[in-house]
Amino acid sequence: MSSTSAFFFFFASTFLYANAFNITRILNLNNEFSTFNNLLSQTGLASTINSRQTITVLALSNDAMSLFSDQSTEDNKKSLSLHIVLDYYDIKKLKSLNKKSVILTTLFQSSGQAKGQQGFINATVMNNGDVMFGSAVRGSLLDSKLIDSVATHPYNISVLHISSYIPIMNPEGPSDHGSSSTPLPPQPPNDDDYTFDEPPSPPSSTTKPFVAAATAATAKPPSAAKANSTTSGVSAINAPDLAFAFAFVISSFWFFMTV
Repeated sequence: MSSTSAFFFFFASTFLYANAFNITRILNLNNEFSTFNNLLSQTGLASTINSRQTITVLALSNDAMSLFSDQSTEDNKKSLSLHIVLDYYDIKKLKSLNKKSVILTTLFQSSGQAKGQQGFINATVMNNGDVMFGSAVRGSLLDSKLIDSVATHPYNISVLHISSYIPIMNPEGPSDHGSSSTPLPPQPPNDDDYTFDEPPSPPSSTTKPFVAAATAATAKPPSAAKANSTTSGVSAINAPDLAFAFAFVISSFWFFMTV
């Protein structure tokens, strides 16, 4: 095997190992989640979870799984997919929510079977510090409590233990939930009190003239401008730096090809 091939094999192996996880093995370490674990395998969701690079699983203990014994495999798949969040959230990240609430996108939403807000769940930090979960459908209750963390592999997979299952609600809103938990505020999930777990939209083209005018009016020496760019969290790459980086990459590639 040439040194170039060996290098790329080592790089690929390291990358795959760093991002590999197996939800079945993780849950096998705790018999408390054996029923939940078995259903993930039966419904095929375990394979889907393992194929993702970033995921959060809201796991239910055996004593919270009674509902699933009366459902078909297909219905269980839908219900469980609502407990799989398409992003990484551990306890620390949840408890540091900027707006106290966040609307999370689940695997059920990506399935194309969800209607309205059915495929989203609401995670809210209560005044007492508890993190509560519920359907994002308007009027739904927050009656599933975060208990503890089962396993984390930053920032690939987080498995969190919650107290009860999160139901798939009627997209028009619940008529009678039958729970004593405090209902959500009357405003819809996309109100200013909530934030969606989605990347921000790019700035509108209509704001460019204003930005240009503001930049011209507040122009500063190069040193001040550099400080401001660092503060804003966006670093600029000038042409010489880009050329140097490109030359470095090409020379490195040529080195490995000729060794």
